[in-house]
Amino acid sequence: MKARKGFTLVELLVVVLILGVLASIIVPRITESAADAKQAKCDANVANLIRAIEIRAAKNDGDYSADQTEFNSEILNSTTYFPHGVPTCPYGTTYTYNATTKSVAFHSH
Repeated sequence: MKARKGFTLVELLVVVLILGVLASIIVPRITESAADAKQAKCDANVANLIRAIEIRAAKNDGDYSADQTEFNSEILNSTTYFPHGVPTCPYGTTYTYNATTKSVAFHSH
């Protein structure tokens, strides 16, 4: 009997099938993790913005920003509160200030 060289077609198909099953298990979990990370970053940014609003109010005798323009100039674009740059939403939306509730308006993704 001759010695076999290489793999048979059935062996190759079994290996491809196993790799396909593993990929179908792993890929959804990776994409789900990326979405969770984006949401966590957005939530952290909102929390930091709210803290900056509270700090600014404490420094100004309880005076909160009056509108979006004042919020942008005194908090968002301030190197005092964000020395490493303006927090940006990973979904590409902008954070808006709600003067009524004195917080950053929540937006869904």
